[in-house]
This record gives sequence, C-alpha cells and structure tokens, in this order.
Amino acid sequence: MNRSLTRIVLTCLGALAVGLVVLGAAPQNITKDPLPKPNIPTLCSDFVATLDVQKGNDGSVQLSGRMCNAGPGGYSNASGPLDAYFMVYTWHPPKTPAQEGDLKLYQHTNLGTAMKANECKIVTYKYQVENFSRWGSFPLIKTERPAMKQFCFQVAKKGPTGFSKCEDSNIDNTTACLEVAYMEKIK
Repeated sequence: MNRSLTRIVLTCLGALAVGLVVLGAAPQNITKDPLPKPNIPTLCSDFVATLDVQKGNDGSVQLSGRMCNAGPGGYSNASGPLDAYFMVYTWHPPKTPAQEGDLKLYQHTNLGTAMKANECKIVTYKYQVENFSRWGSFPLIKTERPAMKQFCFQVAKKGPTGFSKCEDSNIDNTTACLEVAYMEKIK
C-alpha cells in the first residue's frame, strides 16, 4: 500500500511540476480584434408609386398617380428635382409592346427638390383613347380589332444622373403600371 501511495503522490507532483513550467513559459502575444463599429441606420428616401385608372364609356381614362416617400429619411437634392409623369404603351395583339414600340409620355410634373419622409404627392391626367370602340377583348369583326394599353406612372430625378442608392433605396417600386384591353375601330 505504501508503494501505491508513493506512486500517486509522485504522479501528482509531476503533474504539478509540468503545470508550473507551462505557466512560467513566456507569454504569448494575443491580439484582440477591434470592437465592431456600430451599424448606424441611414435615413434614406424610398419613392413608391401607385396608379389608379378610371375608364369612361367614351374611351376616356382618368389617371391618378400617387408618389410617396415611404423611406425613413427625406429627399433633398437641389441639383435634381423630382419629375413625375405618365407613360402609355399601345399595341395590337398578337404583337407585343416591344414589336410595335408605341410609347408616349404625358403630364411631366415637377415635384420639387425636397420630399419629407411619409409625404405624398398626387398627379392626375385625363387621357383619351383614339379610335375607341369598347373596353375588353372580343371576337374580331370587320369594324374593330383588339388593342392593349399599358398605363404607367413613374418618378425620376431630372438631371444628368439618376437616383443614388440613398436618394431612392428601392428603385423597383418607383413605377406603377396597369394593362387595359379594348377594341379599336378600324379606319
């Protein structure tokens, strides 16, 4: 028993000696990463367009475009006032808008160089469909053919450059469009 006790004591002393040698070793250089910089939110503007289209029985169309700054920050840029306008694409199926290429712009409206967060501005325009017969798509007859209109409302920045990332944080929602089918009188 004496021998077992001696072995245990010697083993413990050996482990203690190794620990003391390791602790006495030269200190290692430990570099700490600098604290991360806080992520401060940027107060950017985000223009969101919506479009309301009211069709009249005579082929008249009342367009109402609403442009709101839905971002947490205001827009202010003296070098680039906001320009809101309507676009109208016309085509005759089975052709596509790209095949006919009939695009017209209407009612350019200067919205100024500043827009507060959560501020909205409304632009209206009355459009008349030429050679209008009736709304919808119907079987062909000799006096009319199917046609399509796409009405769009968009805001852009006037000047040589477009919006910066912070002037409009989501460029995809600055245009609102709606397609309308109708029958056109054949001349």
